[in-house]
Amino acid sequence: MFTSNHYMPIIRWRRGEQKALELLDPTLKESMTPLVEIPPIPWDFENEAPKRTIDDHLKNIGIQLKKSWNHNGPVFIDAYQICIEDDEVMSNGQHPLEFIIDEFQNENIQAIPVTGNHRGTNYQAAVRSINQKYRNGYCLRLVDDDLDEINQIIDWTAKFFNEKPENVDLILDYKYINPKYESRMLRLIVGSISAIPDLNKWRTLTFCGTAIPESLGDIQTGTDGNIPRSEWSIYKKILNTHLDRYPSFGDYIISNPEYTEIDPRLMQMSANIRYSVDEEFLIFRGYSVRSKKYNGWGQALGLSQRIVSHSKYLGRSYSFGDEYIYNCSIGKESTGNAETWRRVGTNHHLTLVINELSNLHAASTVHLS
Repeated sequence: MFTSNHYMPIIRWRRGEQKALELLDPTLKESMTPLVEIPPIPWDFENEAPKRTIDDHLKNIGIQLKKSWNHNGPVFIDAYQICIEDDEVMSNGQHPLEFIIDEFQNENIQAIPVTGNHRGTNYQAAVRSINQKYRNGYCLRLVDDDLDEINQIIDWTAKFFNEKPENVDLILDYKYINPKYESRMLRLIVGSISAIPDLNKWRTLTFCGTAIPESLGDIQTGTDGNIPRSEWSIYKKILNTHLDRYPSFGDYIISNPEYTEIDPRLMQMSANIRYSVDEEFLIFRGYSVRSKKYNGWGQALGLSQRIVSHSKYLGRSYSFGDEYIYNCSIGKESTGNAETWRRVGTNHHLTLVINELSNLHAASTVHLS
């Protein structure tokens, strides 16, 4: 389906990310296959209950994806976050993953279900049922802890789903990668790839992770900081090792892999803009958005000006996100809110990585399979 010069961003299906994907240059979508994660149902802390039903949570999801993706390429769908308890069903009794895939297929979107080692019995049965119905194969997403028993996991899934590796997409997901241990992680990842059974038979092979931490607390409010893009650094080094097969690249865009929900009555959010560049994430932090002293998200005007004046700003014509930053910096765009800046940062990052991969593989002298 795709080779090592391809990009697999993990996109949380929220409005900021949806719009960022919709506004991406259509030609760039040829070089990417998104993995869409369905986020958990938001929690109502006041009433101590979910804010909505599963039916409401997934309402119009097929129409949303068609509008946002607007491309004839396939997508991966991971619904684990809404099925952790493994007893969640739609009002008609259908498994949520089956409902989602049906909705996408009805919109002529080839949707490939994602599974993993610790999914429940009902989830695994839904993946098998989907594959039997649509024959698009499935995606096996392995995390770091799974790699110690990779042979057993692969044997079990092969028997349960009755599918050959040629119809299975394999993801090695290292989630959060601490930049302090980049060299150690590189050795671990290369060793893990080498140990994969039938390495060259899998339909696709992808490495992914991120160095974005759960909290930006180490960067002082009101200052500019940076975080190494260790996942990108590791990937480039993987291509310079001796492997029988090289993976494609995936990341969590500008998010951390964990889903954490804090009672909004207690939450203290500082305005910030995340801007990805060649080797790092630039973090431009303001102050609490609840503080009248700092004008809430009005601080984004000054944050945008700091980005535009930075030596690594790529220019207003680079992406939708970059144009928005520029226009905000001169007062022609709204300073928005958290969703706005997730849309802007995500759109810029998607554009950057696809261009980086294209340049990297064009310049590479390594034989990439």
